Amino acid sequence: MGRKAAKENQTRYLISRENASLSRAAAAEVLGFISEDRIERIEYEKSDPYPEEILAMAEGYKDPELCNYYCSTKCPIGQK
Repeated sequence: MGRKAAKENQTRYLISRENASLSRAAAAEVLGFISEDRIERIEYEKSDPYPEEILAMAEGYKDPELCNYYCSTKCPIGQK
């Protein structure tokens, strides 16, 4: 199994995946259309996620609060 990220580097997306006890490879299988590399870029904030990716992560990781996090931090409508 892969190593865990240092605590100070953990984003909400990474924490959600790790709480689901999924490696990036396993998460990519569960999510279906999001590659392992794309998951890593989202987790380390090198790329912004698309709403449909967040919906898939929230469902696949069984973490509906992930949608609230995304809406309040990334979505211009939710930030208002």
